[in-house]
Amino acid sequence: MNRPSLYELECFVAVAENLSFSKAARRLNLSQPALSRQIQALESKLSGRLLERNTRRVALTQAGKLCVEEAKKVLTQLDQATESIRRVGAGEPMRLRLAFVGALLDDGLARLLQMFRVSRPDCQIQLMDMAPAEQLVALERGEIDGAFIGAAPARVSRHIKTVIWKQERLQVVLPEQHALVRKLMLKLAQLENESWVMVSARAAPGFREHVSALCQRARIQAKVVQESDRVAAVLTMVAAGQGISMLPASLSRWLSCGVVFRDIDETKAVLAHAFAFRSGDRGRELLEFVQMLGSQSAETGQIMR
Repeated sequence: MNRPSLYELECFVAVAENLSFSKAARRLNLSQPALSRQIQALESKLSGRLLERNTRRVALTQAGKLCVEEAKKVLTQLDQATESIRRVGAGEPMRLRLAFVGALLDDGLARLLQMFRVSRPDCQIQLMDMAPAEQLVALERGEIDGAFIGAAPARVSRHIKTVIWKQERLQVVLPEQHALVRKLMLKLAQLENESWVMVSARAAPGFREHVSALCQRARIQAKVVQESDRVAAVLTMVAAGQGISMLPASLSRWLSCGVVFRDIDETKAVLAHAFAFRSGDRGRELLEFVQMLGSQSAETGQIMR
């Protein structure tokens, strides 16, 4: 097989990211003619043009757009493998980099991490508190190995897989002086005229998609008057009487006064907690961790996307 070399892929990615042969050549400490030869060799091996270029501009063809995605994936996996081998050779422990949403940290997740540490004492767990949208970007870039993203968006990169490992009820959050506090269970239709404060779609796109779907199912339009990237800010705004919200039931522990959580009379008012990871990542530590997630519930282990 006339396989592209890693150096050809590196040269192509540099050109694709800069859309400039001169800038890419400087980045690679290479002459422009030599860089052009690498790109030509790659195009010859792939039997197609990857770049449209003239004296004024460089642009990716459709094949080039696909190639740059796959090339970055290959180079990232090589970097990770190289780093893992280096660490093992130096006698350093293995590492699993996991991101989570701080607001959703609970006893179940803590126990899960403890179980993994007991089963793999040679593997260090590096934890990072990140918003779901930031987690997905970090996964794409290879900056983390896995992510507890909460609700998964309807569309994610084809390079990312998600697995459901836990479910919990969603509840309406009311200011403690709200008239609806007297009811122990609410229908979404009762909230049609309320002002809402919500976690932003920018920070948690999957969660907002799910809430919007619930409202559409109930034939109401949630009037969102304020948003925040952080759950703590949303709860504070509800406590201040700025509006109502909808959040996972586990967050009722955050405030002992000021807000009241009430059940929703809707069977689909459930948050499916998803764990995301790169589809091509077959590191032993990550695979063992995903298998451990599979033991947490009957639905865990089912690849959703």
